[in-house]
Amino acid sequence: MDTAQLTELLDEFNYLLGRVSKYLKNNQYVYLRAFDSWNDSYNSLAERLNADRTLSVPRFKTSAVDYSPSGKSIKLASVEKFVKMINHQISRLEEKIESLNKATEIKHAAFQALQQFFHRDADDLPVVPPLADKRIFIAIPAGDTELQLFWQGIQPALETQGLSFFRADREQLDDAALCEICQQLYSCRLAIINLSGQAANVMFTLGLAYATGKPLVLLQQREDAPLGETSNTSYLRYTGAADLKASLRALLPTLLKNDR
Repeated sequence: MDTAQLTELLDEFNYLLGRVSKYLKNNQYVYLRAFDSWNDSYNSLAERLNADRTLSVPRFKTSAVDYSPSGKSIKLASVEKFVKMINHQISRLEEKIESLNKATEIKHAAFQALQQFFHRDADDLPVVPPLADKRIFIAIPAGDTELQLFWQGIQPALETQGLSFFRADREQLDDAALCEICQQLYSCRLAIINLSGQAANVMFTLGLAYATGKPLVLLQQREDAPLGETSNTSYLRYTGAADLKASLRALLPTLLKNDR
């Protein structure tokens, strides 16, 4: 869910909390009909969040201990527990929305910085390329060996998912090449970067990709020393083209699903 959808759910949780608070001010007992209505509303909101997997929200279930001796009302302690759960979900939603807003601000600032390298139109404004949902940015070292690895390992894995690509493999980057790389990084769905050999053009592109928050798949030969600690779960170490192709084919479906 995006921030607008989460904000809508947050408003509904607050509205529910308002209903409960108003009732408690005007009534000494919480009768079953009122509480069941609140509980249904809460569980419906929980289901919507759980279905999207944005947040894991527990359902509220009543048991025999929640009812008064007469069975006609809900104990106040159980109502307080219910209210506490609503408040907890409101706090979690507020934190999630704030986190998403901050991430959007950071990403926007990074892309604004990237756009200074875009081609310019007649009015000297950056030419912003359209987003390409099915195109992947590929950065590999220059050379026949790495090019062969691309055609035999990376490209077949992309083809399986119906993906096209832009390949960056120039040793030297002039202004025109830099503009093209920045525009392609902006528009492509995600970036696959081969770190083997730590080629200068690849490491430069890696820095740009990190700065823009672009989803990444990092590749490295198993025989190369790991480049320090990494929290990137899409970090593939390979022994050859066949190994790389199999690993990418296994990873890409999940990565493409989750990055949206």
